[in-house]
Amino acid sequence: MGKIKLEGIEVMVRIGLLEEEQYAPQDLYVSLELSYDFSSIRKSDEITDGIDYREIVGFVREFSNAYDGKTLERFAHLLAIELKEKFVFSKVRLSVDKPRYVKKLGLREIRVEVER
Repeated sequence: MGKIKLEGIEVMVRIGLLEEEQYAPQDLYVSLELSYDFSSIRKSDEITDGIDYREIVGFVREFSNAYDGKTLERFAHLLAIELKEKFVFSKVRLSVDKPRYVKKLGLREIRVEVER
């Protein structure tokens, strides 16, 4: 068993409770920790026996571009479920950072985390 960590995948998402957020996509940062069995790729050293990071990043961006919702919690939950369905992970830990309103609210970060 092993883990892949992909930190800060930049995506554009139509998400938010405010009217201005619902009409204009905004930047989010998605970070993933993906657990899966490395035994096949460890033996062969061939990407076809493992997981290509480019596919994961592309999938996260496609999901994000198509998403239209209000809360980070739902976005993170649905993305984690779809990642587990598409790829062969035993566990997905996912966090989503929303930088747009951090300064306005006097915060250092706004982050939602889920694990499936």
